[in-house]
Amino acid sequence: GWDILFFWVARMVFMGMTLCGEVPFNQVLLHAMVRDAHGRKMSKSLGNVIDPLDVIQGITLQALQDRLDKGNLDPKEVQKAKDGQKRDFPAGIPECGTDALRFALCAYTSQGRDINLNVLRVEGYRHFCNKLWNATKFAMMNIEGYKPGPLPPKDQLGSAEKWILSRLQEAVAVSIKGFEEYDFASSTTAIYGFFLYEFCDVYLELSKASFAQGSDTPQANAAKAVLYHCIEISMRLIHPYMPFVSEELWQRLARKDSDPESIMVAPYPEKQESLVDPQAEAEIKFMQDATGQVRSMRDSYGIKPSQKPTVYVQCRSEELQKIMKGQSVNLATLAKAGEVKVVGSPEEVEKGCGMRPVGDAMQVYVVLKGMVDVDAEIAKLEKTIGAKSKESAKIEEQKAAPSWDKVPDNVREQTTAKGESLKVELEALGQALASFQELKALQ
Repeated sequence: GWDILFFWVARMVFMGMTLCGEVPFNQVLLHAMVRDAHGRKMSKSLGNVIDPLDVIQGITLQALQDRLDKGNLDPKEVQKAKDGQKRDFPAGIPECGTDALRFALCAYTSQGRDINLNVLRVEGYRHFCNKLWNATKFAMMNIEGYKPGPLPPKDQLGSAEKWILSRLQEAVAVSIKGFEEYDFASSTTAIYGFFLYEFCDVYLELSKASFAQGSDTPQANAAKAVLYHCIEISMRLIHPYMPFVSEELWQRLARKDSDPESIMVAPYPEKQESLVDPQAEAEIKFMQDATGQVRSMRDSYGIKPSQKPTVYVQCRSEELQKIMKGQSVNLATLAKAGEVKVVGSPEEVEKGCGMRPVGDAMQVYVVLKGMVDVDAEIAKLEKTIGAKSKESAKIEEQKAAPSWDKVPDNVREQTTAKGESLKVELEALGQALASFQELKALQ
């Protein structure tokens, strides 16, 4: 516990001064106490002790309980411990590996002086290790034969390349700051978020369009350089937390003559201000917002992944219209659309589309003709409108009743707010129904 840590540190200082004649260190980081997922202190009698080796290598529930039988626990406590193990680890502890456990413990430090260790979260970071491996494998397939060198000039990079390089600088800056302030949670979050949600989910998908045009085009060559740069920097960025997988993947990348033999002695990345690009970040943000609404409509209308509907983007300013025209290919790639048409007014959009606003800057339309079962959607909407109308009518009855004045103020506020919300929903549902009825008339 915390009460005896001082004596351990003092002993190390005494040994250093006695044997080496100097204080061995100037700073001491006291990590949090690791507890079980429920916040309880680990205890053999509760059966909630988690051996790090079991998390690294994995273990079955039966093996965990056999270990209790062979231990020196009081027989009365054995069954209680077994029940605790069965409740917390019904399928045993999955094999997570050293890197996932290290990363999880560092990410957990945001909880303060205690870590409530949930093995499922550690397993999630094992999946992240798989993502690192697969993303690097994809990159190596597409940069085969690439000789590492400086990045192309910015005027030779597309908006997606400028964006991902700019986001990488933010991840580097946050990670460095996290190390300097011993805030490992923010450091791991920045690295995890960049690699998973920006590099893998967005840039890797967008780069496929560049490679589809040919492996030796200017766009493909720029994508190769940026892919290599992001992977190589990411491995060095994550190495202190995941030393094994990062070393393995770094060694598989093409090397520069000036590179050291191991990532362990390679310099930690530094932020490059010249690669920060607020304009590219703003442009990609507009595209991502539009993509989110198109995907939402695909889910709402049950459009199959294999179907690629035409998408219209109606912008409310000429400047945004110019930006979105430049982002039309990226939007089509991420939204799995057949064609993206950027227009300036609703009159330019063909009939029979579903519509969603994207903030107050633009609206996106998805052509639904031939994509959905119109009759089924009309029936679904009519059923929903009927249910919502009854609910709204019931609230109006409550408000018109003589006893309404006796209802507590907070209840009246909640009921009134719910009634207003239902009116807004019914208006939107009515517009959607009218759109489908119009679409049916066009068939």
